[in-house]
Amino acid sequence: MAGNFDLASNYANLVLHEKRASKNSKLAADLLLIEVRSRQGLFSGVLDELELLFKKVRQSNPELQARVGNEILRVCYRSGNLGIGAQRGEELVQEFSSRWPEIEIVELLCQLSSCHFHRGDSARAEEVVSRALEITNRSRFAKARTQTLWQSSALTTIRGDLPLALQQAKEAKHWAQIAGMQHVIPILNNNAALIMLDLPDADLSRIHRLAESAYLEMSSQNNPGGSAYACEILSEVALRQEDYENALLYAEKGLDELPPEIPGPRASLLVQVAKIHTRMGDYAVAKSELFIATEHMEQLEPSRELAKQWGDIARVFVEVGLSDRGIYAYERAIQMSGLLREEHESRVS
Repeated sequence: MAGNFDLASNYANLVLHEKRASKNSKLAADLLLIEVRSRQGLFSGVLDELELLFKKVRQSNPELQARVGNEILRVCYRSGNLGIGAQRGEELVQEFSSRWPEIEIVELLCQLSSCHFHRGDSARAEEVVSRALEITNRSRFAKARTQTLWQSSALTTIRGDLPLALQQAKEAKHWAQIAGMQHVIPILNNNAALIMLDLPDADLSRIHRLAESAYLEMSSQNNPGGSAYACEILSEVALRQEDYENALLYAEKGLDELPPEIPGPRASLLVQVAKIHTRMGDYAVAKSELFIATEHMEQLEPSRELAKQWGDIARVFVEVGLSDRGIYAYERAIQMSGLLREEHESRVS
């Protein structure tokens, strides 16, 4: 469906107006219309509609039920509702793990792992993706291998084994090509570029090529969240090359293309803009961007990324001479990390 939103919508509406279409066909058409909106980053009201649709498909075939359930988690993840996604995912795994097709269970587990991972619960994310790997090794579906290797790469990055994480990202891309999952390949390229940024003696030219290719493909697929992350990588490459003009251009492009319904990358891009202005000596502009970023971050749900962003913004506050704000940001980073740790320990106990 990537990019063919008008075609998908027209097809779904034809099915809905076809009197001879079965009930399951019409339910699938309803799902397709919701998927079109979510792929366009239009999340308003989508979760409520999906939950209502999930109730309608409870008596339908397991594959359609699984598709709706997985779309719920996908929307939670992409819209930044990670807590809801983690809770709902655990419920779905507990109730349906023995009833849905294995390929759908792998997708459910990988998306659940992503929600836990980005919330900072790496331990639970590891448990969930290990279960997905067990199914994958048994089933050998190319799509399942893509998803599990993709998620394993993210977890391996956190453990600090960057060469292995990069290898897993490359293997995920290989299986994505076999599975015909062309829409996933630019995301994997972007992930690989992000890993490579943290390698010693990072090859900035190669990273730029990967991120630029990912940006162009995700833009054509109307994936604004992914495009924004690619822009941030391109900006960071230009910043390290001391090409401040292009660094600012890429960061602002990411912000311009990001719809308000996708909150995740915005704070990170705002901090990136502040970093660039700091390097350029524009401290007044940098301070203004930092305060905007802070206001945005205060409204976001706790997550691993947000804790890191508070740490990043603290360093920039100190660089521009606002030590008090820097201390506050460091305290927020520590507080958020503590909240995530307490939540994990409470769940385990």
